[in-house]
Amino acid sequence: MNALVLFSIIFYSTYKFITFKSILSFMTAFFKFRYLLNWKIITGVLLIFATMQVYSQVPPPPPCLANGNNGFGGAVGEGVFSSATGNTNPIVFGMQVHPDSGSMDDILVFYIDTGAPGRNAIDNTVDDNGDVYRIAITNSDSFGFGSHITFPPGFEASYAVAVDVNFGGLYAIPASGTISTNDLEFVSTVNSTLTSPTQLYYEFSFSWEAIGLTSGDEFEIVGLYVRNNGFSSDEAYGEGVSAGTSGSDDITFIDSITLPGCGETLSNNSNEDEALDLYYVNNQLFLKGINDLVSISVYDIHGRNIYQKEHEVNDVTPIHLELNKNQLQFIVVESSKAKKVLKVIPN
Repeated sequence: MNALVLFSIIFYSTYKFITFKSILSFMTAFFKFRYLLNWKIITGVLLIFATMQVYSQVPPPPPCLANGNNGFGGAVGEGVFSSATGNTNPIVFGMQVHPDSGSMDDILVFYIDTGAPGRNAIDNTVDDNGDVYRIAITNSDSFGFGSHITFPPGFEASYAVAVDVNFGGLYAIPASGTISTNDLEFVSTVNSTLTSPTQLYYEFSFSWEAIGLTSGDEFEIVGLYVRNNGFSSDEAYGEGVSAGTSGSDDITFIDSITLPGCGETLSNNSNEDEALDLYYVNNQLFLKGINDLVSISVYDIHGRNIYQKEHEVNDVTPIHLELNKNQLQFIVVESSKAKKVLKVIPN
């Protein structure tokens, strides 16, 4: 058998399961049989190997940013998360708490729109006080703190996740009718690793099948940070929750976060004419066409915040910003009128 064909078969039959050990095995076999090959064939095989390695390493999407509010101390509002979605199963959420934020003492609720019929609002017809997680999801009025929560246009919540230091669960939300005690359908636990309120990183996960989807499908989420008595905060994922919102104040989301990835489905309030023009060269961040106070944050591929500072910028002077060399990072620049994420790999 032609040597190139032989080694191509070996490689292509195993590359989907590449590990460090399998790479060593392949290269050992390769050099054992090198006398069969001339250098053109050696070069061809190595090029195949290198090409497949490059294309098998797809960088993750940028982290998903919360709204920046800190009514409960910022454990959610000043945080970010990264999501392993795409073709992976289960769907894993990696939640990052900013080191300067408060502790994770309350309940994070994610509402999920899968495209199935659901509810565009959590109102006075939705009040499940069966336990603290049901209270948080339905924003129950059992303790007098019930809020009317309106989701973005077109967003229909059919599932919700509730997570705190004691538990994390996935619940189905009936699409119609009155919801009262224990009417939310418990679907499954979400394998939460949050066990201490001072953790700076935790994960939770659930399967695609649990929300009626298959890997690669898109879904939308919004999130809210709530006390176990239904008292709402202003900390959220998805825009529209004003700073200072608390207790039984009504809440109206104007956009949601799209997964996989972390695109935002913006309302028409977004001003595309105010988009930021920025680029990064030689440890310098250049911002063109803006004279404003901006917030600059940098995240690594795991969603960890490695830099955060406000800068007064003008159209001329660059900002000195040293980043980790040869690593994919995400620079998030936000002014009073626009926000932009820039992906960079400094060398």
